[in-house]
Amino acid sequence: MPPAGSTGRFGLLPRRPRGATPLGYAPPPPTPALIPDWIRAAGCSIIFSLMQNRFDEMMRLFLVPLSALGGKVADSTYFLRNDGGLAFAQGYHHPPGMISAKILYYPKKDGWADIHGRGYDCLHKSYRDGKMLSFTNPQQIEMHYSLFPELARRARVAPIIKNNLLMPLADFAGFFDPRKSLRLCMGLYPKIDKGVRAASELLEVPLARMGLTGSLQYGRIEEHDDDTDIIIYGTVEENYALMRRILSLVREDPARHVHEFGKFWPLRLYHGGILVCPFFVYAHESEIPLGGDCRILSLRPESIVEGRITDIRHSIYMPLVFPLDAASVDGRREGSFILILSDSYVRGEFEPGQRVRARGELVEVEKGGRATRAVIVANNWDVEKLPGNG
Repeated sequence: MPPAGSTGRFGLLPRRPRGATPLGYAPPPPTPALIPDWIRAAGCSIIFSLMQNRFDEMMRLFLVPLSALGGKVADSTYFLRNDGGLAFAQGYHHPPGMISAKILYYPKKDGWADIHGRGYDCLHKSYRDGKMLSFTNPQQIEMHYSLFPELARRARVAPIIKNNLLMPLADFAGFFDPRKSLRLCMGLYPKIDKGVRAASELLEVPLARMGLTGSLQYGRIEEHDDDTDIIIYGTVEENYALMRRILSLVREDPARHVHEFGKFWPLRLYHGGILVCPFFVYAHESEIPLGGDCRILSLRPESIVEGRITDIRHSIYMPLVFPLDAASVDGRREGSFILILSDSYVRGEFEPGQRVRARGELVEVEKGGRATRAVIVANNWDVEKLPGNG
C-alpha cells in the first residue's frame, strides 16, 4: 500500500494541493430561516401528518434550482425530474449538460410509497409478503427502458457507472443539497436531530462535514424507519481514517452489526437504536480520480483481470477504485492497472493485499496527460476474491 498521502503508482490518485477549493454547494442560512412559518407553528407533534399532504410546500422548502449546481454534480445527490420522478446521481463523471443517474421513484397514483402525500412506485426495491426486496442493477435498467420509452430511445449507459444512464439536465426541475437538507431535517424532526448528533459524536465527525442522502434529502421521513443515510465530506485521508474507525467499531461490538437484503454490511452500524449508513463524498475536486476531467476510451467490451489490490482509500466512494499490482489481463501481464467497480454493494469488503479476479470492459483512462489501462466492472458478482493474500 502506498504511504499516507501517496499518489500511488499512477496519476489517478492525486494529493490535494494546499488551498484547493472544496467540492459541494454553498452552506445554507441557519435552519430557522429555512423553515416556513406554517411548519414551525404546527409544532413537532403534528409535523409528520402535515408532511403527508404538503408535496408542493416541501419541494419549495427543499428543492434547489439547477443554476446553483455551478456545473458540478456530487455523488449521492437526488434530482427532481420534470415529471415528478426522483433520480439519484452517482459518481463524479457527468458530461456537460448531463447527469449520470438512475430513477429510483416515479409518480404512480396507487404506488406503495407515499412521498409527502403523493403516490410513488420504486425501481430499486419493493415490498412483497411484508418483506422489503431489492432489484439488481440490470433489473433496474430494464425497468427504466420499459417504463420510460424515451430513455430507451435517447439515453445511453454512463461510461463509468455502468448501472446508470446519462440523462439531460433539461429533464430536471432541480436538485437537493445534502447540507441544506441536513439542517432542515434536524430542525423539522427531533428524531433526526438526535440521530445525527449521536452519529457525529460516535464517528468524531463535526456537523460541518455532514449532509443527508436517501429519502431524508428531500425531507421524507417514515415513522417506522430506523436508518439515517449520512453523507460524510472529507479529504481522502480523513475519510479513510473514518472508514477504519467504523470497521473497528463494528468488529469490536456485534450489537452494531447490520444485516439487510441477505448480507452483512461492514460500513453500516447501529448506535443508540439508530441505523447509521455513511456515504463518503470527496470534499475536494482535486482528489477525485475519475471526475469530469478524465477521458474514457473503450478498448474491449469484455476482459478478465487478475491482480492484487494495493490501496483501498478510494474504495468507499462511487465508483470504487482499486490500483492493482501483479496484474494480468486476459492472461497477459500488465504494468500499472486499475480495477473500477461501479457497484456500491461491496464497499468495505476488500483489503490491501487481497487478490481478485474481475470481468468487465477494458478501457484506457486519460487524466492530466497520463493514460492508464483499467477494467470497469458493472456488478459486484463479477468480482471474485482469490486465495493467497499478501
